[in-house]
Amino acid sequence: VPTLQVIKPLQSLRSRELVKEQYAWQHYYWYLKDEGIEYLREYLNLPEEIVPATLKKSTRPVERRPEGPGGRGPPGGRGGGFGRDSYRGGGDRGPPRGGFGRGAPPA
Repeated sequence: VPTLQVIKPLQSLRSRELVKEQYAWQHYYWYLKDEGIEYLREYLNLPEEIVPATLKKSTRPVERRPEGPGGRGPPGGRGGGFGRDSYRGGGDRGPPRGGFGRGAPPA
C-alpha cells in the first residue's frame, strides 16, 4: 500500500479527532480512539462483535518466569547463570587463569 494512501485518510480522521497522531523520527504513529472505532463500524457497516485485535483480551494464561536471587531475574543471577567469577575463569571451571595487563598475575 503506498504511503499516501495511508497518510491522507488518517489525516482526515485526525481532523475529525477520531485518531491520535504522533510523529517521531520521520514516522507517523496513529492510535484509533473509541469514537474512531464507532465511526469506522458505521462507515464500513460492521457488526458490534467486530473489535480491533488490540482491544481483545488474551485467552492464554500468563506464564511466570522462574526467579533468581533477590526475587527477580533468571535463576543463577544475571546472564542465565553465568556470573562475574565464571566470566573471569573462576567459578565452576577451576581457579582463575592468568591474563594480560591488570588481569595478569604478579611476575
